[in-house]
Parts: sequence; C-alpha cells; structure tokens
Amino acid sequence: MKIVLTPQAVTDLEKAVDYYRDIDHELSARFLDDIDAVIARIIAFPKGSPPVEGFEDLRRTRMRQFPYGLFYQQTQISELLVVRVLHSRHHHPDALEG
Repeated sequence: MKIVLTPQAVTDLEKAVDYYRDIDHELSARFLDDIDAVIARIIAFPKGSPPVEGFEDLRRTRMRQFPYGLFYQQTQISELLVVRVLHSRHHHPDALEG
C-alpha cells in the first residue's frame, strides 16, 4: 500500500517534530517512531479507524504515545492519502482546512 501525504500533512509533521526536538532530540525520534507505527496500522487496517462525521471517506486514527491524530482517506485500492496530522485539541473537522 502506498502512503501519500498532502503538503499540509507534511507541514503538520515538520511543526510537531520541531516542537518535540526543541524539548528533547530523543522525544522527536520517539514521535517519528509513533508516526511509523500509526502508518503501519492504517496500512494493515485502512478501514479500522472511525469515519470523521461530515467528511465523506475521511478517517481519523490516533497516535498511541502522543496527542496527535492522522486524518486520512483511501483514494485507491492500494493508496492512502494522509490529509492532516493534528494535535488532539483539534476535535472539530473545521481544523482540517488549515
């Protein structure tokens, strides 16, 4: 399965990694490890996360060790698009718009 990140998702990740790196370099590495684990989980179970209310085909999965969620959709049988990577304080889907 191919994973594609939108430019906004890349920016979200860069900001989060920078934030954690400013605190502790090891913390930013753990954040990236958690991202890898989440991506592996959505590859294995693309429909395993609940749909986001009001957004057709969009799902949200939460990271296990950090307060972030990945918003994604399956765009093709073999492709997942990560739309945003947002802090959990962004519970409302309006945060997806940037």
